[in-house]
Amino acid sequence: MKFTAVLFLLVQLFAQTVAIQDPTDPRRARLSGIVLNERAQPAVGVTVNATPPGPLGTMLPHTQTDAEGRFALVGLLPGHTYVNAFDEKAFYPFASSNFWDGQGMAEIELPVGGEVSGIILRLKPVGRLEVRARNAASGTAIEEIAIKLERDGEPKRWTSGTKMGDWWLVPTAAVRLCVQAKGFMAAWYGWDGSFARSMPITLAPREVFVATVYLRALPTGVAEATCFDKRDR
Repeated sequence: MKFTAVLFLLVQLFAQTVAIQDPTDPRRARLSGIVLNERAQPAVGVTVNATPPGPLGTMLPHTQTDAEGRFALVGLLPGHTYVNAFDEKAFYPFASSNFWDGQGMAEIELPVGGEVSGIILRLKPVGRLEVRARNAASGTAIEEIAIKLERDGEPKRWTSGTKMGDWWLVPTAAVRLCVQAKGFMAAWYGWDGSFARSMPITLAPREVFVATVYLRALPTGVAEATCFDKRDR
């Protein structure tokens, strides 16, 4: 019965254009809790957001923790919801994908018109990887890059993205780095740019590591070469 009520409400909501967050709707849900850092102390000023069920086309509901590390969000869509806490400048990642180990995240079921309270989100600091790319022939810097980060071992877990400043947060586990840029061959961090001879990077919590990758120009007749091409295992 409870599942039917939630499903009926979601069908009604997504059949029309509705706000992803509406505190005035009594059918919407609420959540609250606390964020703790790695020393089990309240984490102040950390961003907390909620990813609701259904398609997303706007900014996620979010807030920041208060002086006691507490947070609350109201007017949320009911159903299966992911709650994330993060502060990337303080080395706490937005761990919304399986590339991470679930730090700072909780999965909850929000009831129609109800509340889930007492949520505890536990943060763990990670490392920061600063990436530099250079032309292998001239040594000049390449500014516009994209990267792929892949964790060692099974299951296969990876993430990718374009340049955001020049750094990415990475788990405190072995990762391999691939860099690509327009007009150049993609290259893995290591001896010769191949995956077979790539070097894993393992960082301690809050450790900062600078990785420089040299890219070779594309051969004549090759349109592109990306980090997602078949690897040379």
